[in-house]
Amino acid sequence: MIPRRAALAALLSLTLSPSILACSGAEPASALAAPPQLAAPLVASAAAPPSAPTAPASSAPAPPPPAAAVAVDAGPAFPPPSFAAPEAKTAKDGDGVWTPLVADAAGKPPLLVRTTVHPDASDHAMYAAIVAIDPRRVDLRFLAGTAEPKSTSVPAERRPGVIPAAEHADLLAVFNGGFMAKHGGWGMRIGADTFLPPKDEACTVAFVNDGSLRIRTWTTLSPAAATFSAYRQTPPCLIEQGVVNPVLDADPKTRRWGSSETGDTTIRRSALGLDASGKILFYGLGEWITPRGLAAAMRAAGAVDVAELDVNWSYTRFLLYAPAKPGEAPEVSETLVPKIKHPTKGYVMKPSDRDFFYLVRRR
Repeated sequence: MIPRRAALAALLSLTLSPSILACSGAEPASALAAPPQLAAPLVASAAAPPSAPTAPASSAPAPPPPAAAVAVDAGPAFPPPSFAAPEAKTAKDGDGVWTPLVADAAGKPPLLVRTTVHPDASDHAMYAAIVAIDPRRVDLRFLAGTAEPKSTSVPAERRPGVIPAAEHADLLAVFNGGFMAKHGGWGMRIGADTFLPPKDEACTVAFVNDGSLRIRTWTTLSPAAATFSAYRQTPPCLIEQGVVNPVLDADPKTRRWGSSETGDTTIRRSALGLDASGKILFYGLGEWITPRGLAAAMRAAGAVDVAELDVNWSYTRFLLYAPAKPGEAPEVSETLVPKIKHPTKGYVMKPSDRDFFYLVRRR
């Protein structure tokens, strides 16, 4: 970990149980290879299933239109509204104001927007960068790593750890998945491949067969488990139905949501959340932040259900990709915050040993 003041200087210059420790370390070397062409269930997707085929035309007269059309809930407008900084004493200019991160076609709102939040009343170094994502135009997908989470039931050929080449043209971003298996044993399944069984107390990011996402405690979601195409579990939800986990206030120094190797809980952290409609997705990456601080930042942005993803310097990342040139793999064009560690050609040519999420433009 770099010194706390140095991290703050870098920022300014560029604009689970107690035993759970998410370890940092260098990315393992791996020979470059052409990415395989993969299909479900190796890749989990939040895209809605394809529509049923249209019936052939008939010479019979068309039936009369229904008496009244049923309104379809398109969900909230995107981007979401700007919001007041939760802590005026430590707020910086731009906190709570959404700015474009990934553009759509001319005349359309951005696909991704970002803002920052300083959630602590006294710690000026603590902040979170929050990305809001419109799942109606952007598909969230999920892949297992070649090594994590460790599993004795899923063979290597079912976990290639690389984004299919067919998706490179629409790739927008990649961000980290959850904890290593040894740091809590949180459950994970993609299709019929169960890497680790679910745990009742775990916060669960569930991919539903109808194309929606849900983030709730497993005991709440489990009755509908047969409708899930995939899930990834994390430590207990930071926020559930708008309520911050009470442990965060009762024990501010808890290590239940991970810590550094030296036991520090004010570290880099990440989280995934949904708004009340379930139709706006949020990713948060916090620097020098506690679990309580990350929860406060995500809630301020509009998330009502929040799962903490991975923590610590080496494994938390949000990478933006430039459009790929013909015949070439896409490359990282930008990182969400300064000094994000990432492998060259990782995720698109070089397999990842850790599970990860990625975003592609819907067509």
